[in-house]
Amino acid sequence: MDEFVSWFWEIEFWHWWAFGIALIALEIFATSTTILLWPAISAFAIGFVLLIDPLFDWRYQMLLFAVLAVATSIGWQVWQRKHPTKTDHPMLNTRGRSYVGRQLTLDEPLVGGRGRVQIDDTWWQVSAEDNAPLEAGLAVEVTGTDGATLIIRAA
Repeated sequence: MDEFVSWFWEIEFWHWWAFGIALIALEIFATSTTILLWPAISAFAIGFVLLIDPLFDWRYQMLLFAVLAVATSIGWQVWQRKHPTKTDHPMLNTRGRSYVGRQLTLDEPLVGGRGRVQIDDTWWQVSAEDNAPLEAGLAVEVTGTDGATLIIRAA
């Protein structure tokens, strides 16, 4: 046990920088997240602190790293909520929601309130709002989505 603890007394700035680089490398493989970015930045910051003060106690290094990692991660989440990403294609990956409000004509009758309808070149599963059977040829309006199922009502 003493050998393990004695290793902590020998931590230098480059150990923290190597740890930060390792966290960034893991972040690269974790798609669409920033979960490891902020601990990596915190590790780089501790490395800079050690570069300035090489005698900074390892226990305070660990404490400061933990506090910085949690504070920066929470701070980023708060900032993201207050400043959401703006896009010119808000429904890019939610194609069904882009059909809300569209008027359609049923090609097939709905049995038990469920069926399918063709929109452009794609067949979509549909469900009536009140689960009522609807006849083919009836004009309907898309009012919402439930996953990949469009919710419709008679227009």
